[in-house]
Amino acid sequence: MLTFILLDYRSAEQTVTYIHHLCEKIIKVQEPISFVVVDNSVDSSNFDFLSKAFKTIEKKNWNGSIIEKKEVDGKPLYLWANVENAGYARGNNAGAKIALDYIKSDYLLFSNNDLVVLDPLLDLDRLILEQKKEGVAIVGPSIIGKNGEKQNPYKEKSFFLRWGLEYLLYPCGSILPQSYRSGDVLEPFTSNPVFRVMGSFFLISSSSFWLVDGMDPHTFLFAEELILAKRLQQVNLLVHYVDSVHLLHNHSTSINKYYNQTERLKQRFKSELYYYQKYVGVGKFIVFVVKKIFSSYLIRKKATMIIKKTLKKTGCFSE
Repeated sequence: MLTFILLDYRSAEQTVTYIHHLCEKIIKVQEPISFVVVDNSVDSSNFDFLSKAFKTIEKKNWNGSIIEKKEVDGKPLYLWANVENAGYARGNNAGAKIALDYIKSDYLLFSNNDLVVLDPLLDLDRLILEQKKEGVAIVGPSIIGKNGEKQNPYKEKSFFLRWGLEYLLYPCGSILPQSYRSGDVLEPFTSNPVFRVMGSFFLISSSSFWLVDGMDPHTFLFAEELILAKRLQQVNLLVHYVDSVHLLHNHSTSINKYYNQTERLKQRFKSELYYYQKYVGVGKFIVFVVKKIFSSYLIRKKATMIIKKTLKKTGCFSE
């Protein structure tokens, strides 16, 4: 059994549309398919929309709360409302636990609800075939953003290159060679294994996921796939990339509603700082320096935006 784990945060209509889109794209898959939807919204109207969208088969008790077993296109779907917005990692861990307790899933496919399958059919069999290779835990497909930017796969990067050098040189960071900038997309992809793949859509065997105790619950947003990749690396398990399966990522549409660009960047820095300190062992001095650089960058960024707006109003600057 392959189970899609979907985390919803106040985007019930989008989740329902995405599930129907998936059902249209997985009509020729050897592995049985199921769904687990975790509603992280703490919003009864959001849950009611999700609940009414699918036929209810039965209701079950789970950890003192109710899980609704439903059906979509002949496939089982388990819907659970979290009692708090527990964040990405803990919400997905709960979904994976439901898949373990009620479905005994062999494979877990963690997915955002803002993707579009670009191929005529979603070739899950190809992803599973890759995952079955010796030592492979995670498999990710080709993902592009709305502007055509490549979002898979990724290489490992030092903390200073990730958050230090380019931010130190802002607004002139573009003079740096690509390998010295903050981005970590692996370009060009030549061979497997890779360090990590995008957290918006990836397949992992259930046994590998629980071998490393799932996702680290100490982050709220961002860095979950970084941490999971490192945890797997530490037990000699691999991440592979498959470029023959293609998806479009309408990136972070739900997050964008509630967090502006600066808030998202601060949250990502906080999560990745946790990753680099706990899992990479970056020293206190480098952490101190990079924190100062990042704080300075935020001030310089704000000042630059104010200057641009002022010049634009006076007609001295145009984008």
